[in-house]
Amino acid sequence: MYPMIRNIGAVLTLCLLFTACGEDYFVPSMKQDYLTAYSSASGELTSVVTDKGVHLPVLSDATHSSIKADSLVRIVCNYTEETDNNGTTGIHINALSGTVSPIPQPAEKFTDGIKTDAADVLSIWMGLDYLNCIVEVKAQNKTHYFHFVEETVETDEATGHRTVSLLLYHDAGSDLQAYTQRAYLSIPLRTYATEGISTVTVRFSLHTSEGEVKTYTYDYNPIN
Repeated sequence: MYPMIRNIGAVLTLCLLFTACGEDYFVPSMKQDYLTAYSSASGELTSVVTDKGVHLPVLSDATHSSIKADSLVRIVCNYTEETDNNGTTGIHINALSGTVSPIPQPAEKFTDGIKTDAADVLSIWMGLDYLNCIVEVKAQNKTHYFHFVEETVETDEATGHRTVSLLLYHDAGSDLQAYTQRAYLSIPLRTYATEGISTVTVRFSLHTSEGEVKTYTYDYNPIN
């Protein structure tokens, strides 16, 4: 299971111009995005891919993050872009947090049962090979656990279309419903884009704080 990801701050979009000693200094605008980050043999983050499919090298990382060598991780990142004199654009990482991004699992894999404590969608959208979502939950000071339950997978081989129904697993444990906290989810969908599949319809459901089951439907068009 995966712990709740705390709020890492609001989106920063200010573009500031400072003047000192008669010279103008331009501070590039800060961005906050979901990114796929890649590591080197030493585990340092070396490059990222945006949800528009743009590859960018990591020029600097103020967080000094380290992950498994030669691997990838899904992150929410505050960063700025910079283009050098050769026209190469890279990023400076200012802050980051991991997302909840396990590959969905069928119900039988959850040997202790499926937990569906309340969560409310703040925003949801399709990214590159991922369904991104920010949810709000009521919490105080204990760890919440999230995962994605694969309820059904239906495939029409004649048309190359697959329909996947997913359910949010949320275990709040014995935490008190005191404050609103955010969790950053990014559901990997590439596993459903097997050979012969051209489109995937994703139905993502969760139990809300109003006691309802709400479903969001998106079409995923994998780039092979």
